[in-house]
Amino acid sequence: MHDYTRLSPDFCADPERAWTLPAAYYSSDKVYQFEKEKIFAHSWLCVAHGSELAESNDYITREVAGENIIVVRGRDGVLRSFYNVCPHRGHQLLQGSGRAKNVITCPYHAWTFKLDGQLGHARNCENVVDFDPDKASLSALKVEEYAGFVFINMNLAAEPVEQQLPGLADSLRKACPVIDELQLAARFVTATPANWKIIVDNYLECYHCAPAHPGFADSVQVDKYTHTLHGNWTLQFGLARSSEKSFKIDPSVSNPSFSGYWAWPCTMFNVPPGADFMTVIYEFPMDAETTLQHYDIYFRNKELTAEQQALVEWYRTVFRPEDLRLVESVQRGLKSRGYRSQGRIMTDRQRSGISEHGIAHFHHLVARQHQD
Repeated sequence: MHDYTRLSPDFCADPERAWTLPAAYYSSDKVYQFEKEKIFAHSWLCVAHGSELAESNDYITREVAGENIIVVRGRDGVLRSFYNVCPHRGHQLLQGSGRAKNVITCPYHAWTFKLDGQLGHARNCENVVDFDPDKASLSALKVEEYAGFVFINMNLAAEPVEQQLPGLADSLRKACPVIDELQLAARFVTATPANWKIIVDNYLECYHCAPAHPGFADSVQVDKYTHTLHGNWTLQFGLARSSEKSFKIDPSVSNPSFSGYWAWPCTMFNVPPGADFMTVIYEFPMDAETTLQHYDIYFRNKELTAEQQALVEWYRTVFRPEDLRLVESVQRGLKSRGYRSQGRIMTDRQRSGISEHGIAHFHHLVARQHQD
């Protein structure tokens, strides 16, 4: 049983009269443990762009909600995912990312595994009674390439990604036609002292854009901004103009715009003005009050131009720190005895660019998960 206030099934169902999740949902370990199992062990989670796993033997590792996982492209070209743990005594097998050898060798006792997860060799196994190599393979996760990105799911019975996020791939590809051609240009990684839901809340509204993101607000016209809800994903769309403070848009780009996608439970895909590059925010919960964030920037070209390098620096030193300061402050503030447990969600009737109806939508989805 929960030891915190239960949410009703219709919590936040009416966005115009909605209040946020109770503060305990952002700091309780019981809530985190419940969500780790109910949400993160049963949802498709985006972990990388396909370019990181384009060639045979390419691999990545990711720390996701208490699990370290491997995604590797086999010599046969097939993408597979495994828990990063040796079935012998539990040692981790790989670190970081790169090009794997044709077998994965455990550093502890030198057991080897083929890239399809099958045991290659266990030293001295021929002298061990009833040793069964079929019970010594790596434990698999589901993995799927979707809209140019790589998703994993700990639930081996999960339906395809499209079932969780219907229509997202088509919309993303329309917003960024070069999505498959992108290459990782920069990655900023932080263990952010904030609950994963605070970071999603922050992303799902542009009420804070003008006061907290002056550079972004100078380019993206918040007065011509919409936020449409599509079940397990949402789209924030705004018309854009060139700005010396953020996005310098090539004059050849007609009707420049910004598209910001949130995908359940906690990945954000951004298509900035120009639509020839993307930023993606990957959220990997670590505990109730810490989220491992990968902030990735992708361009088509590997050698960055001076202007692209300047834009990367703007993301690194200006735009991203603005959001980090916000979510870290909220995490502290929600634990104050001066906070009244819930805050009013500022949904306006016209669903304007500063309306917070996206937060109400997200909180309703979270509440539905907490019914068991």
